[in-house]
Amino acid sequence: MERCPKLIGVCLSTIQDEDRFHFIKALNKYAVSSGYRLLIFNACTDLYEDNNSNYKGEGAVYKLIPYKKLSALIVMSNFIYDKIVVRHIVEAAQANGVPVISIDKEIDGCLNMAFSYADTFERICRHVIETHGARKIYMIAGLKGNSFSDERIDAFRRALESNGMEFEEDNVGYGNFWEGPTTDLLNQWFVTEHRSIPDAIICANDSMAVVASNYIQRLGFNVPEDCIITGFDGTLQAEYHLPHITTCRQNYDEMGRRITDTIMRLERGEQCSGATVDFNVKLSQSCGCVKMDKHNVNDAMRAIHERLKQSSFRQLLMCDIQASVSKATDIKMLPHMLMDKFQFSTCVFALNKDVLEPPDFGERHDALSPFTDEIDVLCHRYHWVEQPPCKVELSELLPDYLTITKRPEPIIICCLHFLGMVLGYCTFQPRIDFDEYEKMHTLMNALNSSFGTFHGRMHLQYINSRLIAANDELRISSLHDYLTGLLNRRGFYAETEKLVAAETSPEEKEIAFIFSDLDGLKGINDSFGHNEGDNAIITLGHALLSSAVRGELCARFGGDEFCVAVVTPKKRAEKYCEGYKKSVTEYLQHYNESSGKPYRVEASIGVYLHPLSPDLNLEKLVDTADKLMYEEKMARKARKNGQETETQA
Repeated sequence: MERCPKLIGVCLSTIQDEDRFHFIKALNKYAVSSGYRLLIFNACTDLYEDNNSNYKGEGAVYKLIPYKKLSALIVMSNFIYDKIVVRHIVEAAQANGVPVISIDKEIDGCLNMAFSYADTFERICRHVIETHGARKIYMIAGLKGNSFSDERIDAFRRALESNGMEFEEDNVGYGNFWEGPTTDLLNQWFVTEHRSIPDAIICANDSMAVVASNYIQRLGFNVPEDCIITGFDGTLQAEYHLPHITTCRQNYDEMGRRITDTIMRLERGEQCSGATVDFNVKLSQSCGCVKMDKHNVNDAMRAIHERLKQSSFRQLLMCDIQASVSKATDIKMLPHMLMDKFQFSTCVFALNKDVLEPPDFGERHDALSPFTDEIDVLCHRYHWVEQPPCKVELSELLPDYLTITKRPEPIIICCLHFLGMVLGYCTFQPRIDFDEYEKMHTLMNALNSSFGTFHGRMHLQYINSRLIAANDELRISSLHDYLTGLLNRRGFYAETEKLVAAETSPEEKEIAFIFSDLDGLKGINDSFGHNEGDNAIITLGHALLSSAVRGELCARFGGDEFCVAVVTPKKRAEKYCEGYKKSVTEYLQHYNESSGKPYRVEASIGVYLHPLSPDLNLEKLVDTADKLMYEEKMARKARKNGQETETQA
């Protein structure tokens, strides 16, 4: 029986960034050659802002880790800024007996592996001093108070002091690792303070080095002849900048080899310790070690142009997707609509099973409780082979490990969410290619935005349908009697007006009003209680309805008063009314004989006929019918009293 390769989990953020990409590429090479596959849990942001609801949704991806399936877990904790999230990952791994390797940050209970940042930065500083003879040197650090900044400042200090040079605080500024603050610092030095250009500016990363190089050259000075510039990180930007920046890059290959070797030793039960891996220093044009030439400009321009073209294409795809999603009516359309446009050979689109279930549409799923125990896999394909939708337990995560692990590329899992509401997750297995990872990042942004829009639209449709139903219910209740279900006075007048207006037949017709009044209701209430009184009212209502076979409008006006309206041909009107009265009376007689109640339900019924015309005064006609009914009731009462007197005599 074929077995799946063993799995190594990796937790990181923004996998499309250069340093993450190079690390994964090197690690995967050694992991695959040793029989492992990488299962990467990627947040599309670095979780830097604690109160950002979007970041909370991204951080839910780490709740998906299937610890029991892992041989080890690698946490790139330096790229996950939320310390609480990192702590929860480590604690969960330790609770499941999974060894954790932390990269570039000391965490208790973990094997800590780091790159030698300080030593390498000191080597660059010493190179500028000892090889190129720089004496007046400025340094641009990162964030003030940041451990990486402080570490590099200390390395700068050691390099100066070991060469008999004094460390001056004023010659160190903070560029916060990016362009804006770096430009502000340079303006302060050379515009506000009117400083002269130093022999060298040593920067704590490549981005700040590129800004410094451009700034110095715009002032009319040459790099490196007038001012040496160095960076740190080994980014593509530094490589293509003119002059090419002297920098360094982590030895990812060596780190990947050591991590894989450590995991294998741990599986054999051996004791292991952390390790430190050197950088590769890349001496180039900005310090003067490599002669300035422009042979690489065409390659750089071609690469930049290709990236711009790919970026533009992806933006057009996103616009196309937004337009398509706005027309979608079925959730099953979305995965194919999105994923087919972005062309990933392997992808899994999985949703919380209640994400489209009313009434809350999965809105309870936040960072604390992000996923349902069972997941709906709406779409999954492996190496272009489509599989039918299915369900999977959250603890399993993926429907088909055997198929997806046949290929060597890392399996990348991202959280599907809309702001703070977690909807599900997506899985990809792209080629280890920078543009593929960028494409995946763009797709996740499109998925989150598009599915969030679709989800909101479905939820809003449900709310609207409920509001319409509620309004219909209110409208119906406003026109109907709550006890009998018949029309109330308001509903009776409204429906009778419609009935009259709808009559267009040339045949001479009359409108009949049949008024009914429940006899002896007060006595029933007093003797047997109001529940029995209500029963008597309901029984008369049923009698009126059961006799209505021609679309008669039956209403309860209140108390014990009822009214029926019907349009009938004039020549049969009186016969119809007598038949209706007889039907009601027979219904009540049958009820009285079979109900077993200690009282009888009886009614006085009056009829009023009036020629049908479009300008009828309904209220006046109803009043007339009511008076006739009252007269009938009095006559009925008199007859009853007379019969009782004769009986006594």
